[in-house]
Amino acid sequence: MNREGQSVRAGFLQRPDRRRGGVRALALMFVALALAGCGGGAATMAIYDLTATATEAGTGRARAGVQILVPEPRALQALNTSSIAVKPSAQTISYYGQVQWADRLPRVLQTRIVQSFEDTGRVHAVGFPGEGLLISYQLPIEIRNFQLESGGAPNAVIEIAAKILDDRNGRVVASRVFRAEARASGDGVDSAVAAMDVALKQVLDELITWVVAEI
Repeated sequence: MNREGQSVRAGFLQRPDRRRGGVRALALMFVALALAGCGGGAATMAIYDLTATATEAGTGRARAGVQILVPEPRALQALNTSSIAVKPSAQTISYYGQVQWADRLPRVLQTRIVQSFEDTGRVHAVGFPGEGLLISYQLPIEIRNFQLESGGAPNAVIEIAAKILDDRNGRVVASRVFRAEARASGDGVDSAVAAMDVALKQVLDELITWVVAEI
């Protein structure tokens, strides 16, 4: 026994029973605080997904034998997140509280691009890095805008820059910027996401049509 009436056994400090309740309560309090603070703020109340995929891909035959790799799009840190962005002014970017995308925005967009190629059936195969495809072309993309602009009438704005890269020799076949806007019915998150889906549909239709025409 030490002088405080505590015993040490097998390297563990054993406190008197009267203190265990307080220690246990304190531990539970820390767990509750950690859970409440997970994600840096209030708990996420809703998760939103984008459902738009391309339905237009120009005319003509499918590109036999062509296989396209879609890397994860690049974005500045403000958009490389699962938070849903809103811009009250040209210089200010904020986020809707207690909601988020189904994944980080670049990964959500990457998935919708792959699905768009698959749905239109205009190339032989399309996939993500690591899937072992014999790649013909890569499609590097940069996300420049993906938000609701709420400074005036609420407007969803999506802008991406895309390149078609010949994987055999590293040559850039073509490059283009795609931009679409869609009026939102309000500045709430439901209206914002619905308008982003409309704008994304336009961007994806134009993107897939352009890629198929260039390769």
